[in-house]
Amino acid sequence: MAVGSLGAGSGVDLESLVNKMVSAQRDDKVKLYKNTIQGYDSKLSALGSVGSAIDTFKSTVEKLNDSDLFTGRNAIVDQPDDKKVLDVSADRNSSNGSYEISVNQTAKGSRALSTPGLFSSADDVITARGGKLTFSAGDKSFTLDVPPKTTLSQLRKQINSAEDNFGVSANLVDNGEGNLFFTITSDKEGDGSSLRISNVPTPLSQLAISDSLTQDEKDALEKAPTNASGLSLDSVSTEGLSAGMSVSLNDQARDAVITVDGIQIRNDSNTFDKAVSGLSIDALALTTKPTKVDVSYDEETVKETIKSFVSSYNDLVGVLGRSAAKGSVLNGNSMIRNLQSSMTSSFMMSHSDTGKLGSVFDLGLKMGSKGTLSINEAKLDKAISQNYDELPDLFTGTGGVAGSLDKLLNSYTGRDGMNQALRDSIQKSKDNTEETLQSYEDRMTKYEASLRDKFTNLGSQLSNMKAQGNYLNSTLNNL
Repeated sequence: MAVGSLGAGSGVDLESLVNKMVSAQRDDKVKLYKNTIQGYDSKLSALGSVGSAIDTFKSTVEKLNDSDLFTGRNAIVDQPDDKKVLDVSADRNSSNGSYEISVNQTAKGSRALSTPGLFSSADDVITARGGKLTFSAGDKSFTLDVPPKTTLSQLRKQINSAEDNFGVSANLVDNGEGNLFFTITSDKEGDGSSLRISNVPTPLSQLAISDSLTQDEKDALEKAPTNASGLSLDSVSTEGLSAGMSVSLNDQARDAVITVDGIQIRNDSNTFDKAVSGLSIDALALTTKPTKVDVSYDEETVKETIKSFVSSYNDLVGVLGRSAAKGSVLNGNSMIRNLQSSMTSSFMMSHSDTGKLGSVFDLGLKMGSKGTLSINEAKLDKAISQNYDELPDLFTGTGGVAGSLDKLLNSYTGRDGMNQALRDSIQKSKDNTEETLQSYEDRMTKYEASLRDKFTNLGSQLSNMKAQGNYLNSTLNNL
């Protein structure tokens, strides 16, 4: 038998003896503490799953308890998906009914086009002396400081990158027949919002301080404001007798025009959000005949919310059932039993004052033997279609199913809810047990140290006795 270091001198395995004595005192009790802590962890995990399922269910209950859910509107436009002429959305302020809408004209911005033959290259210098160009459309405008010797290409970049540009875009178009066109478009829509471009050349008195021009060029500008090619800022303006750009009749900005039930309506954009109360109408394309738009309650959203409510309720019932089943860590827990019972009672509430919908079961809901809900969708569709006005009273407020459940779940959720209170209590018990275990481990460490001290002395005495015995045997053998 191997002898531990504690009994090396005496030949007696004192090390093993100490370990066995400590183990006899420690192991069973430490195992009991650890099993208790593991049990607390299992309960905390189970309560975490329960809390998550309650929170998920509560979120669907809150949606169903919101009266705004039942005032939402849906607009259905009678048009093919691949040839849309209208986009219509309805808010809760709109009235149920049918509308006939025609798009007579769509709104657009404007375009200025340079005179044919005016420009021959993107490198044409459009101003030798520089100046200011102002772009205006309706109530929008911005101004550029154009340096001397600016080319057509440079001006295009300067326009497109201007920080205060309100929606103006410049481009160069070559028609392939030797004509280069400078185009400037504005996205500002509406009658009277066509693009206007004006310029103010740099005063000759300021040219003396310009380092970008040679003296010969400055002298030439004293005599004529144009380049050798005859170009100046007028060539990229729409104002004045020498203007090189113009906005044709077809390129002018214009209003959108629609007709709603025989009433013609104009707007400076394609979005009509004030024409019909509660409706936002986007004109996408011209129509050849009126397009029918039906506005009604958003029954589909209500139906999907009810289905989500049932699904999350069944999930919660499943979690509660598994957590409280025989052999489970929460078996017999009063909070679980009370929640299950209270939810079932809420569903059994009668709502006779609501008319034909006396309870949620009149919607096609059915409660099974295990407490879960199922839906007869055909019955649900019929009940929603025929008794829509009764739904708010059935679900919302203190007398509604969702209202009752919302109030019930408030006592189980949140920092002050029963679920969290129970978790806090279990966590406190776990913390106390862990502290007790640590204190016991500390005592066992001291106990082991005490044993080692005692057996170290014993080992020393046994070693001395062994040495004395060896000496006596040696002496006797020599006689």
